[in-house]
Amino acid sequence: MNGFTRRRASTVLAVLLAAASLTASCRNEGSGASVSSMTNQSQKSGEVYTLTFFTNNSNRTVGQGKMEQDLIDLYMREHPYVRIEVETLSPDPQYQDKIKVYTASNKLPDIISTWGNSNFLKPLVESGAIAEIDRQSLRDLGFVESAMDGYSFNGKLYGFPRNSDFWVLYYNKKIFADNGLKIPKKEADLMDAIAKLKGKGIVPIAIDGREAWTSGIWFDTMLQRVSGTWDISKKAMDGSGSFRDPSTVKAAEAIQRWVKAGAFGSEFLNQDYGAARNLFSQGQAAMFMMGEWEMGMASDLSLPEDVRENIGAFAIPAVAGGEGESSDLTAWFGGGYSVSETSAHKEKAIAFLKWMFRPDNWAKGVWQSSITFPAQKYYQFITGTETELQKELSDIYTMASSYSGTVAQDKFTTENQKIYYDSLQLLENGSLTPEQFTETIANAAKRSQEDAS
Repeated sequence: MNGFTRRRASTVLAVLLAAASLTASCRNEGSGASVSSMTNQSQKSGEVYTLTFFTNNSNRTVGQGKMEQDLIDLYMREHPYVRIEVETLSPDPQYQDKIKVYTASNKLPDIISTWGNSNFLKPLVESGAIAEIDRQSLRDLGFVESAMDGYSFNGKLYGFPRNSDFWVLYYNKKIFADNGLKIPKKEADLMDAIAKLKGKGIVPIAIDGREAWTSGIWFDTMLQRVSGTWDISKKAMDGSGSFRDPSTVKAAEAIQRWVKAGAFGSEFLNQDYGAARNLFSQGQAAMFMMGEWEMGMASDLSLPEDVRENIGAFAIPAVAGGEGESSDLTAWFGGGYSVSETSAHKEKAIAFLKWMFRPDNWAKGVWQSSITFPAQKYYQFITGTETELQKELSDIYTMASSYSGTVAQDKFTTENQKIYYDSLQLLENGSLTPEQFTETIANAAKRSQEDAS
């Protein structure tokens, strides 16, 4: 165990103090000018205003929810004429339904959590619900250029990307060592590990099977592992190709092969995110298939010490007979924030987000608090005191030979996305053959293209 966990509280405090110092000096001219100007104008007029902030990060005591809240609280301390009222809702499907209600009633909060994908963002853009952001005004904030792509439509930007997300298998190093297991690079190695773990009464891999978005990311990964390219999925969704490719059937067969081997236990389709995480974090599962945003488990003091200190991560292994490698990473840019076009304080809401995404605020905070990978450059904030899990994830991310970009599920229109999700779960429980699954999602992709045209 390195010293990171013991210093976590002081690190977060240091992040906040650094952010406060940066706010006071306004040394970041590109992003600080609008905030400074707003400050002077409001102080002169004595104006007090309230911004409403609606987020899917419901837990405000750990993770991204805590970082959001810490920065909001700091902003209000530094700008006493500003009130920011926070509303939270999870899980994501419920949050997204509430966004639809707000939009339909023209009561969208000033700032909302959004996702940079066409399925979620395009309806908001086309209805005029969210505001355009001046891309040039963000040039000094260190955003990874491609992170803006998902938030861009017709050359205009409609949000601030928050995360760089990627898909891995977390594992319990002690369980692996106790059972003579090594990190599997190939599917055959993983299958051997699954058989050995099952024989010891240990669930091999915990996964949120109830919410099919996890299966969607897993499927994209398996399709690449079989075909050796991300293009099968991309071309199927943009109309230049189709899921009616032999690789789709082979990827579906691989998924059923893992399920039949008992990779996830017998009840995984009834298991939600929290149950899957608890199974792994309490030492009852040897692995946990999830995104990099769970790297905070290694410094989460609520977890048993013998689990917390033994969490590692590795990339999804290559598939038997496939062309893809474990170094090909399912990676995309995750959530972010957008501003309501009809907000009475639109420019002030944008100014707050520019402040929030100053590199010394969000990027430094989430990295040094071991929360997630930001959608901004973070290398200057590496301290050497990162957890071993952070270091392993950073190696997976930086040493990847290819990246997926936006996953297929985020390109389906709403109705067809549900068909896709249902088909994945039917495939997993054996109700659909790989061939039936392939035909179903190929038709859903085609209808999505027709709906979007």
